Amino acid sequence: MERNPYSRPSQPPENLSTASPRRFPSAEIYPQTHLMTGPYAASEETIESAFARLAPYAQTTSFNGLHYALHAAASAAEPLPPPMAYEGEIQRALVWAQAQTANGGGFSGPHSFPGPHRQINVGPDAAAAGFPGPNPHLLLAPTQDSMNFHQRRDFCNAGCDDYRCSSLHGKEPYPQLSRNTGFPSLPLDQQYEWRAKQLTPANMRGKIVSLANDQIWSRALNLKLETGSSNELIESILPEVMASLGDLLRNQFGGDFVQKLFVSCCNEDQRTRIIVALTKSPPQLISICLNSLGARGVQNLLQHLTTPQQISLVVSALGHGCIALATDPNGLYVMQFCVNNFPGEYNKHVFNVVAANFFKVATHRNGCCLLQSCVEKSHGETRKRLIGQILANGVDLSQDPYGNYVVQHLIGLRIQEVTEDLLRRFRGHFWYFSCDKFASNVVEKFLTESGENICAAIIRELLSSPNASALLLHQFGNFVVQSALSASKGQVRDGLIDLIKLNAPSMQSNLYGQKILDWLEKRRIPYNV
Repeated sequence: MERNPYSRPSQPPENLSTASPRRFPSAEIYPQTHLMTGPYAASEETIESAFARLAPYAQTTSFNGLHYALHAAASAAEPLPPPMAYEGEIQRALVWAQAQTANGGGFSGPHSFPGPHRQINVGPDAAAAGFPGPNPHLLLAPTQDSMNFHQRRDFCNAGCDDYRCSSLHGKEPYPQLSRNTGFPSLPLDQQYEWRAKQLTPANMRGKIVSLANDQIWSRALNLKLETGSSNELIESILPEVMASLGDLLRNQFGGDFVQKLFVSCCNEDQRTRIIVALTKSPPQLISICLNSLGARGVQNLLQHLTTPQQISLVVSALGHGCIALATDPNGLYVMQFCVNNFPGEYNKHVFNVVAANFFKVATHRNGCCLLQSCVEKSHGETRKRLIGQILANGVDLSQDPYGNYVVQHLIGLRIQEVTEDLLRRFRGHFWYFSCDKFASNVVEKFLTESGENICAAIIRELLSSPNASALLLHQFGNFVVQSALSASKGQVRDGLIDLIKLNAPSMQSNLYGQKILDWLEKRRIPYNV
């Protein structure tokens, strides 16, 4: 009969077995032999009792798989084969069994295999059968299971310097020069102290940048600078630091290292050399300041500039990218620090650049903040130039989301002639400004900061408008009316209250009109006719 290729066979092929595979080799293939030969062959202890003593360790990480060997040892139908040099958990378990028997049931050493600490003589028979001797790791296949021990160290000799074997040799713990293995036996502060002691001018040469940018070694470097920095050490570090200031200051840990070096360890001459290297390429300095970490690092360096040469070098280099920095959230802080903390003669170039790009800076979210600082800190002709730019563009700036802050700042300076000049330029615009989301803030600033005479002039213009009553019901105009009531006196205020009384019925049914009525009620000012 022809065989159907799609039908399932009724019987499995002869070369396949449905039974579960055996965990250990069969006793017929590997007849059982004695594990111990030579001086250990006389021991009356059975392999079962040796494994039984190891039972408490069977569930730990280093004894992974031992319970399989215990199960095999307890089964009469499946005798244990001799130890063989193939990978698997049973060989590890047998090695442990031999170690326990050889040491009288004791356990010496921190690792899972017997090493030269015990010097087990396995005898010629066991060695011929594949039993591992003093260096069992040479016979084991390097599987993940067989290597999964503490730092994968399975042997040691009496002359080793591994601090984890110190208990075997009576030595003090000695940490390793590695950031990955850690120091299990040392407190964290002692780890960094030990690392700092290993750093010398010779072994740090050519590695300063990589060490400083590393989370762990940067702390060791900082500790080295705090505890044992000499002029020789600083001079050996400076060339590499000055050549890689951009990379260091843009790094979280490298920036801290540079700041520590500049503030705590360098003398005046060395600081000047660092500033010269930092400002030698203005585009590099500007790119550092545009970075969030770099801007913080540069700002901390600026706080410790002491000589006119250092200040002049920095401000001059920053002036080449003044507009880019002023319109950047990170660079803004650097520029504002220079303007607010350094004398005006150093920032004259910055003021002139801002004045030349006035409208771009004034209408920018970050730039408007720098412009206000420039107006406040500048003097003489430079200040007149900046104020003249604001007056000339005041109408447009008042209606800008960010420019209105510049106009408000100028009014807040309370320069009488400037405020009067601004009032003349705004005549005829106050009603419209009162209904604008941004310009209404400028009108309120006028009413509260410019004095009684200017306040009265603005209110008269508002009351004389044919649409004056519309301000009472407007979402922005109602705030202008409240500010006018607070700042006005005499006849001007009476005129406002009369306007409110005429429109009170409509204001009571309006959300914004009701706010004005609530303001009057709180002050117990009658508004009903």
